[in-house]
Amino acid sequence: MSNITIRLQDTVMENQSEVAISGSDQTTFSTLWSWTDAFAGGLQDRDIAAGDAVAIRLSNPRAFLVAFYGTLRNGCIPVTIPTEYDSPDITTVLRETEVNAYVTDKTPFLGILNRVDTVRVAITVDIDARMGIDLPSFLDNDGMNSAGSRTGIDIVRQSDADRGLIAYVGYDGGEPLGVSYSHSALTAAVDLGGSIVEGDAAPRHLGALPLSNPIELMYGANAAILEGGQYHPHTDWDPETTRSLLVTDGADRAFCSPRQYDTLRELEADVDDSVAVLETTGASLTRPEEAVDDRTGAAVRYRGSPETGLTHLVHPDADDSDTLSEVLPGVETRTLEEQSDGELSVSGPTTMDEYVARPSLTAETITTVDGTRWVRTDAFDRDETGVSRVGDQTESIYGRSRP
Repeated sequence: MSNITIRLQDTVMENQSEVAISGSDQTTFSTLWSWTDAFAGGLQDRDIAAGDAVAIRLSNPRAFLVAFYGTLRNGCIPVTIPTEYDSPDITTVLRETEVNAYVTDKTPFLGILNRVDTVRVAITVDIDARMGIDLPSFLDNDGMNSAGSRTGIDIVRQSDADRGLIAYVGYDGGEPLGVSYSHSALTAAVDLGGSIVEGDAAPRHLGALPLSNPIELMYGANAAILEGGQYHPHTDWDPETTRSLLVTDGADRAFCSPRQYDTLRELEADVDDSVAVLETTGASLTRPEEAVDDRTGAAVRYRGSPETGLTHLVHPDADDSDTLSEVLPGVETRTLEEQSDGELSVSGPTTMDEYVARPSLTAETITTVDGTRWVRTDAFDRDETGVSRVGDQTESIYGRSRP
């Protein structure tokens, strides 16, 4: 069973007094675990049970992670919403996923709740609660033990195939686009994210992308915390702070956008071993047999998307005219027979289950061949001259954007 809250529990028991979330207001593993227990207790007090959905739309990283882990502890499904979504987008998300609880820092939110019948409670962070309940009050309970006493060990367990996360990642045809992951996909992402740091040290990750970004959440925050390391939130990204934290060993690595990485290089930041640059799979990739094996002595870039997870390691000095990447462990890449244009498909343990409420898009994107699920990447193989068979690809990390 790969429910990541079981992993979190084991990590907490081994690192109770160590810092899990660093920054100006540090949070130890023990405190984080206690808060997630109380969050799950608040859900149970309101009859929100295993299988119910809890939407999280927050810019506060501590509150985000408390709500995320607390939701999972109660056997519920976290639904993460980008902070840039406006009220109509949020309403669509809550309706599509039939959300039962909504955790928000957006004002006003009553108009949203009035249009969604399934929401039983709104939990607010850093705003006026009004018709909802603020997070400290929501956490003020005896925990999730049905006997009335907090044990700190209760977890509503889920199977590997159960839905573990719904992450909204952008738009399709102007409508919010959500991606669904199983518990096993979450665990696989944690394992891969933790392996990025070389050596035996626990990872210390600098969060340069929002936690609503599922790659930041799954490969960054979850990987660092569940590996017994530290997650350093950096909600208002600025290059000087990032450079300082990396230079002073305040963080071992950070996930950045390509533009953020270029800015750090312009500042002559020594990021050679510490920055993973996220690039969409919507760019040309090499065939697996052309993969570059040398990972040492240079910064790393990773290609991936919410649909596929991280799939390729990219040499830092490569551009679109070079041999770009090697396939990461556990990932298979191939051009399917029906994809005569050379589009690559990916199979691996971190791939999505489906798009939310988009069965036709799911069917278009996922193909099963001899029992193996392949996810189309919007990336294209190269011809024998090394030139992409198609024109320019999207530069959006999410691959699909509002028209």
